[in-house]
Amino acid sequence: MIDHLRGRLAGGGKDFVVIECAGVGFRAYASAATRKDLPPEGENCFLRTYLHVREGGGELYGFSTEAERAIFLATIGVSGVGPKSALAVLSVLGVPGVLSACAKGDAAFFARVPGIGKKLAQRIALELPDRLKKVSVEYAPAGDEALVGADGPEAQAAEALSALGFSRGEAQLAVAGARKEKGGDLPADALLREALRRLSGGRG
Repeated sequence: MIDHLRGRLAGGGKDFVVIECAGVGFRAYASAATRKDLPPEGENCFLRTYLHVREGGGELYGFSTEAERAIFLATIGVSGVGPKSALAVLSVLGVPGVLSACAKGDAAFFARVPGIGKKLAQRIALELPDRLKKVSVEYAPAGDEALVGADGPEAQAAEALSALGFSRGEAQLAVAGARKEKGGDLPADALLREALRRLSGGRG
C-alpha cells in the first residue's frame, strides 16, 4: 500500500495530478478540491493516497486531507460504487456536501453526481452514514491536519454550514444547540451532522 507521496508537482490533467518523487512520476487521480488545494506546478507537495488494485494493474488516488480519503474509502465500500464514482462524489459535493447529504439522508444530493443513478444514490444515502460512523472524519479546511483550539470544532462546523448556504447566525445557533444537547468533546463532523439535523427540522 502506498500511503502518501511527498515530492514535486510535475503536472496534471482534468482529473489527475503527477507527483515526482526521487525521479519517479506517480499519476494519482484526484478530486477537484484536492487539485485546487495543491501548490503551483513545480513546487513541493504532500498527497495522501489509496492504491486501487484491479486486474491488469492498479490506479492511485490522491487526497489533500485525511477527511477526504476517509470519506472516499467509506464510499467505495457501498455496493456498486467504484473509485471513479466515489471521486466524482467528492468532486461534485465536497466533504461538507457529503456530510450534509448523509445527515439528511437525502439521495437527491448524490443523484447530482454524473454517473450516479437514482437507485445507486438511494443506496449511498442509506449505507454511507453508517460506514462513516466507523471511521474518524473531521471536517477541516485544506492544509489543516486537525481542528485545534477551544472553539475549533464549533467554528469549523459553523463555517461548513455557512458554505452550504445557511446564514452565519443560523449556523452558530444550530452548532451551539447541538453542542448543548449532545455535550462532550464532539469533533467538528459530529457537530455538523447534529446541527444539520436541527436546521432541517430533524431530531438528533
